Amino acid sequence: MAALLEGCTPAPVRLTCPPLAQYSAQEQAVLSAELRVHPDLREVPVFLADYGNERAECRALAGKKAGR
Repeated sequence: MAALLEGCTPAPVRLTCPPLAQYSAQEQAVLSAELRVHPDLREVPVFLADYGNERAECRALAGKKAGR
């Protein structure tokens, strides 16, 4: 009976991330300079920090996948 029920168990969830865009040091410096010129942009840095956190999580997942 247990052998019959094994086919009913859900497959493990595998999280995947899309390929990350690569930004050069120059591109990052330009973005940083633009943000400094516009201190009135209060939400943009918050969104960029969230995006950075998501990128770090994707890199961690990719590292775990490579290290299997």
